[in-house]
Formats: sequence, structure tokens, C-alpha cells
Amino acid sequence: MSASVDQQSQHMQLLRARLAALRESAGFRAYEYVRERYSVIKDLEARRRSHSHAPSDYWSEELSGFEYLLDASPLIIEKLRHHTYHVTGLRVYDYRTNQDRARRKYADKLAALVEAAGSRRLLVPESPALGGFGHIIDGEMFNLDTLKYFEVLTVLERGSVLQEFQNNTDRRLAWEIGAGWGGFPYQFKTLCPNVTYVITDLPELFLFSATYLMTAFPQARVRFFGEVPADRLFDDWQQFDFIFIPDTFHHIVRPERVDLTINMVSFQEMTSAQVSGYVQRAWELNSPFLYSLNRDRSNYNNELVSVRECIGRHFWPREYTVLPVGYQKMLDEEPGPPEREYKHVIGWRRVTTGAAGATATEAGPPA
Repeated sequence: MSASVDQQSQHMQLLRARLAALRESAGFRAYEYVRERYSVIKDLEARRRSHSHAPSDYWSEELSGFEYLLDASPLIIEKLRHHTYHVTGLRVYDYRTNQDRARRKYADKLAALVEAAGSRRLLVPESPALGGFGHIIDGEMFNLDTLKYFEVLTVLERGSVLQEFQNNTDRRLAWEIGAGWGGFPYQFKTLCPNVTYVITDLPELFLFSATYLMTAFPQARVRFFGEVPADRLFDDWQQFDFIFIPDTFHHIVRPERVDLTINMVSFQEMTSAQVSGYVQRAWELNSPFLYSLNRDRSNYNNELVSVRECIGRHFWPREYTVLPVGYQKMLDEEPGPPEREYKHVIGWRRVTTGAAGATATEAGPPA
């Protein structure tokens, strides 16, 4: 009995020491800073949020599922990537080491994507930061998110968009609407370092994305809405790597340029008014490109008509296909009906937009 008690005491001492070390880790310090900024943003929102800015019914339910992150222990933050299933549905359990059959499917799909891209030049593996996980293929980690982002980057290169952000001498600005846990900004910034990456999202999601990105890029300079007056948010924007703006306030700030607008798998969860508002805002900010990876509408979202219809009012949309199946499926799965499939769409900014939504036809996407 005494030996057992001594072992338990020793275990608790080791755990306390580990917790103390984790509280001083870069990841937990980033989380504490992000949580402080979140509190400031929520105070500002409380004075402003109206029905038109409220999350959709879908996201209101989703947000309630990870309220525990507002008071997370260092042990949770150490494995924050494991908790991103709230955003993506991916669970670390599905990538455990004995899943040989699943790993082979991922390897086959990865090989098909490399062939479609023509090289591995745009391939960024999963980072081990904050509990990154995936199947080990050729010594690197890959999961569904990793393959999805590789597919997206391939489409952006095919559409002659990505080249604008590689080897550029003047600083560019990319704006992602709904960056989720921050996986695509990590990949984009890894490949295109001379970019200021602006993220507009529900502020609760900054607990994921900002914490992750500040940990993955410990030298990055970041700015949050609320740290300076709104009309100064983009002062010296070229000096920042990431700028975080809550969805409630995106329409009151104005960067001097936007070179690319991005949305993945969240337009389909919004209302028609919200999607149209973001698309119009991208057009007003002279964004030359708008990239979307969405279904036209999620089956359970009755507050949206069609993502592509909303995009088409201000941008010329062109659909791209990389593989015969959507990003969420393996090669041995049957494609779903077209209305259920995720679509890669690049929109080229229309020249003018009339008051009634009619658009000029003198410009369109390249052939």
C-alpha cells in the first residue's frame, strides 16, 4: 500500500511539474494572449451585434460545443489540434498507427494529387505543432485537411492566382473569410512568406486559429481588432503577418489593397445575406480574385440559396476539377450528385456592378 501511495505522489509531482512547464510554453502563452483579445472583442461586440450580424443557426449550435476552450488547461492547449474536430470533424483516433488500410488510401490519394499538380512543390505536410496528427507517408504526416489544402493550392496555381504571391517583391494581402483552425493560413504563409494574411471569423474561432498560427510562427507579428482604433487597423499593415478581424466588424475597416479573397467550407453554412455581404465587400475592396471551396448549399442550411449565385453577382466564376471525387472522399468512393459535391471556384472580379445587381459583361475569367 505504501509503495502505491508513493507512486501516486510521484506521479502527481511529475504532473504538476509538467503543467508548470506547459504554462510557460509558447503555445499556452499564445492562447492566453488570444483569450485576452477575445474578451476585448466580445465586449465591443456586445455593444454592436444585431440580428443581421448574428451567427447562423448552424454556427450558434456549433459554438456552444467548445465553450470549454475559454478556460482551457495547458494540457488541452498542448493538444489543441486534437480539439479542432469541432471545426473540421477530423478526429485523431482515425489516424492511429494501426489504420493500415486507411493509410494506404491516403497514400493513393496523395500520389494522385501530386500527379495532378505535376510536382510536390506546393505540398506542405501537417505540422507537429499543438498535437498535429496524420498518417505517416514517406516520413511526413498527412490528413484530410492536408490533402484538401494541397488540392486548393493546385487550383490557385492552375488559375494563375498563386503566382502573384510567390517571389513577389511588394507585399501582398490575402483575406480569408472563416479560416477555422488556421490550417490553410499556415500552408499559404509557409509557401508565400511575403504576405499579410487577414482572417475574418467568429471570434470564438480565433482561440483555434490565432493560437495555432502564433505557435507555428513564433516570430510572426500579429494584430487583433480592438488593439488600435478601427480606422488605424491597417496602418503599417505590411509589417504584420496576421491580422484578425471579427465578423461583426469586417465592414467598418478598409485595407488599402486586397489581392485575394478566400472562403472554404463556411459560405455554405451562412445565410444568403451574409455570403452576399462578404462577396460584395470583396468586390468593393477591389479584390481581383475570390476563391471558394463550398457546396452550393449545405442540405441542412435553409437560410442560403446558392453560394455560386451569390459569387456570380460580383465575380465571374469558373469551376476547376482536380480529382473525380470531392476533397472529403478517397479515390475508391463514388462521387455524389453534383448538388452535393464541393466545388473549387475562382471568381474574377467583374468590372462594374449595377444598382440592381446586373453586372457588366466586358470582362471575364481567362479561357
